[in-house]
Formats: sequence, structure tokens, C-alpha cells
Amino acid sequence: MITFSRRLTFLVFISLLSAACQSAPPYDPQARTQSHTLVAPQDSLLAGSVSQLTASQEGQSGFYLLHDGLSAFLARIALIESASTSLDLQYYIFSNDVTGRIIISRLLSAADRGVRVRVLVDDLGTRVDNPLVATLDQHPNIEIRIFNPVASRRGLSRNWQILTNYARSNHRMHNKLLVADGTAIITGGRNLGDAYFSSTNVDFQDIDIFAAGPIVPMASDSFDEYWSYPASVPVNLLLNASEAEMDLDMLRQTLNEFLIEQQESEFAHALRTSTLGTGLLNGNIPLLWGHASLLVDTPKKVLEHRDLPPSFYLGADLKPILEAARTRLKISSAYFVPGDNGVALFTALEADGVQVQILTNSLSTTDVAIVHSGYMDYRKPLLRGGVELWELRSTAGQQKRMHWFKGKSMASLHAKTMVIDDRLSVVGSVNLDARSILQNTEIALVIDSPAINQQLSDLFDLWVAGDSAWRVQLDDDNDLLWTADTAQGQLSETHDPETSAWARFKTWLLSWLPIDSQI
Repeated sequence: MITFSRRLTFLVFISLLSAACQSAPPYDPQARTQSHTLVAPQDSLLAGSVSQLTASQEGQSGFYLLHDGLSAFLARIALIESASTSLDLQYYIFSNDVTGRIIISRLLSAADRGVRVRVLVDDLGTRVDNPLVATLDQHPNIEIRIFNPVASRRGLSRNWQILTNYARSNHRMHNKLLVADGTAIITGGRNLGDAYFSSTNVDFQDIDIFAAGPIVPMASDSFDEYWSYPASVPVNLLLNASEAEMDLDMLRQTLNEFLIEQQESEFAHALRTSTLGTGLLNGNIPLLWGHASLLVDTPKKVLEHRDLPPSFYLGADLKPILEAARTRLKISSAYFVPGDNGVALFTALEADGVQVQILTNSLSTTDVAIVHSGYMDYRKPLLRGGVELWELRSTAGQQKRMHWFKGKSMASLHAKTMVIDDRLSVVGSVNLDARSILQNTEIALVIDSPAINQQLSDLFDLWVAGDSAWRVQLDDDNDLLWTADTAQGQLSETHDPETSAWARFKTWLLSWLPIDSQI
């Protein structure tokens, strides 16, 4: 999600600037190294384990929900360390922090033992300006590409290029995907960084899913399509490795020293003691089985959106899935700006007898205030139409987290999930806002599994309990009322809870901007 400051800069200055400059680095896409997903042989550790698990499942895929940050981190490390042939990573954000560096160190180790590593990151979500990235790219088994970049890496020139090419740079790759050995994947809402693995004072409530089986080739094909698209530019065209302060050997040494420094951290302890990785490999993790399909935007949404019919967008495939609900629809969406069409859809479902329940961020827990400004005016129409609405509390999930994260923290919803009736579920990167539907590229799994459906339903119920979320309703005067039933009694607020008058006033001002299509 683009930060508030960047969005506001775009909106204020776009009318003052022309789109005349060429900010993408000139290059011949056909000159890039051509590559496709490599599938590990059946006698490899990961492929052999998955093959044994899926052999008797008659075309079904196996799934395992990763709904806490620590497990999501450990699962990624397990796949990276068990890969013998290939690793493909596609992320909006790949941070240079503790978890990001641990992942980089594991990727470098995988490449050293002969695994081919391909990394594709978005240019706006991941600020790639350190020449060491180009050094990493020089490894014969590692290739890094930047999606939809501008030529400049930093400073005013970069901001100028982004602004003057707004029609192109406004479209971002929001996908999150890891493919190991062409055999197993992890996808969902999490980027790569401390905040997404519950290791900062902001604790993102999020969902990822591990999957193996017939769904994996679909995800691999999606990665290959993005990797070969012209907007995926080799990092060596943007950064010069000769400007880096160290070579590959020095980088290995630095990363090893960093890992030694982290020996007493919660993540290092978890890596030493966790059984999740071995469980994934030896079949001791209880996979849940079902048929699945992949919803994914074409990368053409970025460079060719003017000529792309709406039917090519992921949202066009998602809408009929939602419309087909007959009994219940439970939605977790970190950024929720339904627009008039969304309000009409959800209230029509309610009128047909479907129980529609939606959880999103409150003003106190959102990390993008301008999104809340776009959402706030849709609350009353939704509630009048019978939709049940909750907003996350800043204290959500803290008691569960205290056993390993030391220090105070604030919750924020980052999940993007849907529970449809008693069989279908959607897990992915897709928020229900115009940015996800119209501007960014997204990915999601649609899973036909009563067991996964029930797990996500139970998790939704946990997240909307009184100690985790505010129930938003209309009082007798048709005004908004926030309530939460807790062990200490019922809490009640007549304005956005846990916020200052100044924060509410700024959000109200932002709500007057005609920018729904951008948020």
C-alpha cells in the first residue's frame, strides 16, 4: 500500500507536471536472460515429501493456514532451506531489516549450494538503491528484477520521475508469492519485513497460506508471466555493483556476523527450536485438502491498462464468486473502500438472506489514514442495508503475542480473506478498494475446502470478539456507535475510538478529496 505522504504528493502535484520525460531505463527486454520455473526431481527432499502427501488426494491441493507472524516467517525459511532446485520470490515490499536480512542470508546460502534464485520486487514498495543488491545479483545463481521502475534510485530526481510518469508509476505490483522447487508455495497478505512477522511495535493481523499440489503450477506460471514481462527490469541496469562497498565474499561474511549478533533474538530462537520446518517436510503438518483455483491479475494491467478490458482484471473474476454467496459472507479487508457498487453488492446479498460480516481497520489501527477517509462515508449505507461491520481495536491479539514479543505494540489489520458459505474461501493480497481492483496487480487463491472455510470462519470470529474489534452500529438517532463486549464490561464510544479530535478532523478533511479511484 502506498504511504499517505506519497499519495498526497501525487495528488497535489500531478496537475502541475507533464508526463513528458522517459523515466524507465531504456533496454531491450529480449536481451534479458530467459528463464522459467524449475521443478525439483521427485527424489529431492521437498518434492518427494509433497509427492507422497498428494499421491492419494485425487487432484486436490493441500493447504496449511499461517495466521501468526512467527509461523509465517518460519514456513518461508523452511521452504528456502529445503529447496534443492529453484526459489522464486515476488513481493511488493522486501525490507532491509532483521527478518529481511535473515531471508537474504538464507537465499544466498541456497544459491551457494546450487539453487537458482529469482527475486522480483516492486519499485515503489521496495526502495532498491543500495549497490549491494547489484552485488547479490552478480551471483551466478541469483537474478533480481525490479518491477515497473524509474531510472533514478534516490533523491529529487527519483521523485520527479515518479511524478512526471504518474500514469505508469501509479500502477504497482502488490502480489505476494514464494515458490519453492516448483513444488510448494506460500501466498497471502504478508510482505517480507519485521512488521509482517510480528517483530515491531506494529503487529499486523494477517493471513498467509502454504499450498502444495495442482495449484502450484498455476502459481509458477503466474510468476513466469511477471518475470518475463517487459516491466520487470534487471537490477544491473539500475544499480552498478562496482559502486558497492563489498563483494560477494564480504557480503557473506557480513551476513554471517549479523546472524551471530541475532543469536539471542526471538526469531533466532524460534528458528532453532521450531518444528514447523521439519513438519512441512516429513508430513507431520496437518494439511487440509481441497480443490483450488488461482485468481491473478495480468501484468499488462500496469503498462497496457488503457487497452485492457475490465474483464481481464482479477476483480471481474472475484465479483461473481461473492455474488454466488447464499448463506454467509465474512470479509477481512485491511483497506476497505467499497464504493457505491460495493455497497449495492453487499446490501443486495443481505436482502437475499446472506449474512454479510465485514472486518476492517479502525482509524486508530489503519496505517494509511487517507484510506479510512475514503471508507468512512460508506459505513452508514452498509449498516442501513443490514451489513454487520467491525473495526479492529489497537489491542487485538496482544495477550497471545506477549509470550514471545517483548514490549508494547499496536495491532493493525493487514489480512485479505473471504469466507463464502461453508465451502469456499479466498486468501490473497486483494483489498476491497479501488487501488487493488483498478490500479495494482494482485493474487489470490480460491479454495473449495470446508475445513479451510471453517478455520477462516473461526479466525474471523476471534478477530471480531470484543477484546479485538469494535462493533459499529447505528443508534436510535441514526448516528454511529462503537461497542465492545469485554471481560471488564461493555465499552461504548460515539466517535472513532482511541483517536484525537485532530486526527478525526484531518480524516474528515481528506474525505472531501475526489480520490476514491486512487485508494
